[in-house]
Amino acid sequence: MKKKAIGDKRDSYNFLANMTIAGTIIFACLFVSAKSFGDWDVGDRCGSKNERECTLITDCNEALNKLKAGKPHGLDRCGFRGKIEIVCCERREVISKVPVRSSIVACERFSKTYNISSQPFIIGGENASLGEFPYIAAIGFEGDGPDDVKWGDCGGSLISENFILTAAHCLVRVDSKNPKMVRLGKIDLTGDEDKVPAQDIPISESIIHPEYKHIEKQNDIALLRLSRDVTFSENVKAVCLSSSSDIPVGLIVAGWGIINTTTEETSRFLQKAYVKPYDLSKCNQTYLDSPRKKTILDSQLCAFSPTQDTCQGDSGGPLQIQNKKDTPQTPLIVVGITSYGRGCAGSMPSVYTRV
Repeated sequence: MKKKAIGDKRDSYNFLANMTIAGTIIFACLFVSAKSFGDWDVGDRCGSKNERECTLITDCNEALNKLKAGKPHGLDRCGFRGKIEIVCCERREVISKVPVRSSIVACERFSKTYNISSQPFIIGGENASLGEFPYIAAIGFEGDGPDDVKWGDCGGSLISENFILTAAHCLVRVDSKNPKMVRLGKIDLTGDEDKVPAQDIPISESIIHPEYKHIEKQNDIALLRLSRDVTFSENVKAVCLSSSSDIPVGLIVAGWGIINTTTEETSRFLQKAYVKPYDLSKCNQTYLDSPRKKTILDSQLCAFSPTQDTCQGDSGGPLQIQNKKDTPQTPLIVVGITSYGRGCAGSMPSVYTRV
């Protein structure tokens, strides 16, 4: 058999040094009495103040460095794994990379399309201003004819180049009409008084939350995939989603829903309203005491105003907050999705799905 020759003295030294370290480790593992075996395993804390960690000697740099220098490692023994000694070693700080929500990454990108330093729009009127909510989409559903589109039933929020965030119940309808397209860039939904063209984009896919419960309206959240990317402009932009659990006092809702509960007339012009957060436990009790009992979950939000509210047709639209100007986000941030309520601007709070 042909043997590989050892080269110069450096090769010999490295070879012998490695063999010496390996031999020392094996010796340490084999020639130890059973009485010195510990009961601790890899990962257990050790040391007088639990500041160290039980580690395989082959993974403990502190021990290996001493052995390379021809010295005993001098570390307390935790035990053995097979024939490999486990020693009480310096803790290795493991820095885990916490995954960042994709919505936060997208938010940083989309925020660059906004002029953050511009004056915020005044809240409290009825009609929204052009460009005030450039991410709001109207969802058009199948009509009676093959080319018909019915508007005004639901809304949504543009959260990327080709995805709309909306409510799941908008896509589970009694009349079985499917969402057909979305309309972006308009405040005059069916007219031309705003003097801007609409971006009408067909919907290619509806994605409903897998745990959506239609009766309870829980996990009432869905996505619509568009057949093509939108064209961003002053009146069409994506919005940031909230990454905080804190809900501030001022909340804003918007949509083309019902503006007259008697005639059930929907609005041709985009409407906005100002509502306040409603205590979740009180909201839960209010709905449990109602004829149609519903349980409010932590994944939901409640908001209330005796004079302003969302109504039928606003479903799927955004519940939003005003952003601070010194943060790299869009001027408004979506914290919830309009889900359901009892009446409109009545005595009961409305319920929203947290994003």
